Amino acid sequence: MTTSPTARMIADAIEASGKTQREIAEEMGLLRPNVISMLKTGEMTMPIERIPAFSKATGIDPLLLTQTAMSEYMPETWNVLATTAAPIQDVQINIRAPGPVVERFKAICQRERRNYGDMLSILIGVWDGDVEKMV
Repeated sequence: MTTSPTARMIADAIEASGKTQREIAEEMGLLRPNVISMLKTGEMTMPIERIPAFSKATGIDPLLLTQTAMSEYMPETWNVLATTAAPIQDVQINIRAPGPVVERFKAICQRERRNYGDMLSILIGVWDGDVEKMV
């Protein structure tokens, strides 16, 4: 098991996506699916320019992955960028729900090509709108 935070995040994203490494590699435009395996184990670092394609293929938040990768691979550069950019607050959400509900939510996120945070934001907006119509 790797100690790389980026590799762990990549491995979790691959597992949560429900896709094979081959499918993710194809969606990213990679010629060899073994690259995904090397990214997952930390044998290879994630090229920063590949993060958008990986994020789209797996549904992971591209900003969070970029922050994690840059902090690990190029900490000095990230510190300069992070101090000049507006802060991004990271929040972890723990959802308690029956397994089928969580799996359905994951499937919707995958089908819509959205990360969990974006999808929650959309669903809350829809729900808030419906509540306002009811009042």
